[in-house]
Amino acid sequence: MCGFSGYVLSDKVWQNESHTKEDLANISKLIYHRGPDDNGIYTNTDNKLGIAFQRLSIIDLSGHAKQPMISQNMDWVIVFNGEVYNYLSLKKILSEKGVTWKTSSDTEVVLECIANYGFRKGITMLDGMFAIAAFNLKDRSLWLARDKFGEKPIYYGKDKKSSFFFSSDLKALMGSKYFSKNINYSSATEYLRYGYVPDSLSILENTHKLSPGKILKYDMSKKIKLDKYWDTYSEFLNMREKPFKGTYHNAKEEIIDKIKTATRTRLASDAPIGAFLSGGIDSSNLVLSLKDQGIDIDTFSIGFKDEYKNEADYANEVAHELNTNHNEKILDDKDCINIIPDVVKFFDEPFSDPSQIPTFLLSRFVRKKIKVAISGDGADELFGGYPRYKNISMLWRKLGRSPKFLQRKIKLFPYILSNSKYKFLKSFGKKIRKISHSSIESLYNDELSRWRPDEGMYEKNFDAKSNFNQVFNYQVSDISDYRYMMFRDLITYLPSNLLVKIDRASMANSLEVRSPYLDPSLVKFVWSLPDNFLFKENIDKFILRDVLSKKFSNKIYARKKQGFEPPLDLWLKGPLKDWAYDIVEKNDDLVNSNKLKFFFQSFLKGEKKLTYKLWSLIMFKAWRYQNAI
Repeated sequence: MCGFSGYVLSDKVWQNESHTKEDLANISKLIYHRGPDDNGIYTNTDNKLGIAFQRLSIIDLSGHAKQPMISQNMDWVIVFNGEVYNYLSLKKILSEKGVTWKTSSDTEVVLECIANYGFRKGITMLDGMFAIAAFNLKDRSLWLARDKFGEKPIYYGKDKKSSFFFSSDLKALMGSKYFSKNINYSSATEYLRYGYVPDSLSILENTHKLSPGKILKYDMSKKIKLDKYWDTYSEFLNMREKPFKGTYHNAKEEIIDKIKTATRTRLASDAPIGAFLSGGIDSSNLVLSLKDQGIDIDTFSIGFKDEYKNEADYANEVAHELNTNHNEKILDDKDCINIIPDVVKFFDEPFSDPSQIPTFLLSRFVRKKIKVAISGDGADELFGGYPRYKNISMLWRKLGRSPKFLQRKIKLFPYILSNSKYKFLKSFGKKIRKISHSSIESLYNDELSRWRPDEGMYEKNFDAKSNFNQVFNYQVSDISDYRYMMFRDLITYLPSNLLVKIDRASMANSLEVRSPYLDPSLVKFVWSLPDNFLFKENIDKFILRDVLSKKFSNKIYARKKQGFEPPLDLWLKGPLKDWAYDIVEKNDDLVNSNKLKFFFQSFLKGEKKLTYKLWSLIMFKAWRYQNAI
């Protein structure tokens, strides 16, 4: 696990090699947290190329695995962030082709795959989580690639002077003297809607995130060419056309086997490894899988002193039953509040999922003992774990019985009521607004929104039309409402929110996190299963719960999803009140300050539904203030 940043500068911008090395050294300091074990700088005057790298040593801890790394044929230079789990089998194949090895690292295997098979084919051979930048010194082309589900980040952009930039962190780009930072207001409105900036957008102008499963090529033509080596949508539809024909018991046994394989392959490490354990369905299944394979592993959890949404008791019960070496830390308000400025700094873009705070503190706690952690990310999107799936599906069925003419006639009415100063009219407006939706896509989009344009929070009339309605062509008759929402979350919410949260929080503390539920073989198999294997009689994650039921009490396997969120409403009314109010008071050219002050006062008077809406605005303004944008 590592961090990198670099650029291909235009002739007009390039000064000399010493200036470039100085700039790269400054950039490297900004991504130090992603890899404090080693660093490297590569420059090439002929190609106006500069790359900075920070290494977190996981496989091959020696200095031989230093990056940037040059291929044996001297054609390629690479920087690699992530882990490739099938590198040993690839190494065997390459050895048979005559490749000899200088290191025992997976980086060298990735590099020689690319050097021997070409970038596109080389990337398709990889099973893992990664962000890769590779420069072909022979034809002077730069290539970028990101893993299939978006576990590892990579930003890129091209300025008006035809210089091309790329980085693991946005802050590294902003730290370069060659890079100009200006806010992208279209992306900002997307953030205000959802609480995060969705792929492939970036909060800055002329900058994007490379989407999962994509390859980018930038060559002497100065043009950016994007291509897919993995299409999640096509893979999903393909598996739906090949449904699983076996029994429920057969499916459950296959799930158990695939989880075992996924967890076992993600243990490859020359550094200490452990597992997050919340006591929930997802993490408990992973630790159970490891124990069933005879693998002992340290487990880690945190809880809150005031017992608000405290999962520590559940984690302790699972750890006791499985006899793990369990490590627990109980947090108080002071622990959480003191790190909020750090959280704003490390998240690069504005980000408002409040679970970022305990995730950051859990990562800090875990890193004191280990370097690599197993996590349950992706299970909710894969097995249908969010309560909103059931709630919205039920709502949509009810709306389907409402007269179509009524749906057409009232489209504007709820938005008028939403701006009313009378609470009962606003509440009524929210209820009838739901009737106006003509598709499950539209309804789900509305339900996920924090701030809609009709609420008058935007200071200017920016284009606030969401691109999320275009992410999924929902025209396949055999896909249920449940399945639509799960898949949509997997290709939007998961990479743009959850995986951003775990990457930034963990890497801020130099901790690598691996997610077995995102193993492609497991994902594709679950896609092939009928709905009633996943959710049955209003029970979500049915098949995962069933696996746990043979080992644990009803308290564990039947518990409702709790989440990993702090007592945000109590903090904003108590110890965070003054800090939040200072942020609210700051002027902003996007957020309507008068509206924000009004909503904040309403919240302080007891309007609990405003908690997360306000948090998204406060974190946005805090980010702008800290980065002077």
